[in-house]
Amino acid sequence: MDTKKFIRTAMLTALACVLTIIPKVPIGGGYVHFGDCIIYVAAIMMGSLPGAIVGAVGHSLADLLSGFAIFCVPTFIIKAVMGFTIGKIVHKNIDAKHFILGGIAAFVIVTGGYFIAEIPLMGYETALISLISSPIQWAMSVAASAVILPILVKNRNRLGF
Repeated sequence: MDTKKFIRTAMLTALACVLTIIPKVPIGGGYVHFGDCIIYVAAIMMGSLPGAIVGAVGHSLADLLSGFAIFCVPTFIIKAVMGFTIGKIVHKNIDAKHFILGGIAAFVIVTGGYFIAEIPLMGYETALISLISSPIQWAMSVAASAVILPILVKNRNRLGF
């Protein structure tokens, strides 16, 4: 990773952390936030490794700072896999088809990942609630990313991506 990509990854990691914390709208067992769309931006514009780093570090740090330390390790793993997978699917092929495939993969990873993680942490009944809140969070993130990414892709050369 060159210096420019390293700095952009660090900046997007910080932005993902902040946008995971503020604003957040409580739903079910979790909350809706804009942090996930930053994972999409990092993974699609810069690749798998930056996507994984932004997801893992930015979101785990947000959990820690928000009082959800119990979720730091599951979040680190789930968001890293999400960012890495989106980058693998979409980074080299930025089009609607690959964006949809990356979004579907993210849906499966996040919804399944948090469901499995919450069973030992909070119990089966509480984990079932994540099957409602995770898809809502996912839909919001995909929608926000679908608005932001075409602008970034269009201006890719000017932005240096």
